[in-house]
Amino acid sequence: MYPIAQLLNAAIENPSTCRPAVRNERLPRTNVFEGEQDFRILMDLPGVRNEDLEINLEDETLVVKAGRDLEVPEGYKPRRSELAGKVTFQRSFDLGNGVDPDKIGAKLENGILTVTVPKSEKALPRRIEVQ
Repeated sequence: MYPIAQLLNAAIENPSTCRPAVRNERLPRTNVFEGEQDFRILMDLPGVRNEDLEINLEDETLVVKAGRDLEVPEGYKPRRSELAGKVTFQRSFDLGNGVDPDKIGAKLENGILTVTVPKSEKALPRRIEVQ
């Protein structure tokens, strides 16, 4: 029997096998803005706390990892669970060599992570005096 036939037979016998697999790692929605002095990365991380957040700079790649564990409140039972359980977020950004890695800063507020990536002095535009 072909694998697709096995899948269809299993679906007829047990419809729950047809549901898509739940992926517990998500790619957070992100906006990247460029200013004259820096880049700003805004990332949507609902339910994430500071202690559940990890930001690393590996070579020229900024890696953001976060997690949240939403449990059923005491005294309640789940009727529909789309948010419950452990969810992890991960996103990477290639920064290149035009930034100052020592001055990168981050702030998490109301579920929005803001990462400020300053441009390096040599990447900033400068005026050349004519003599």
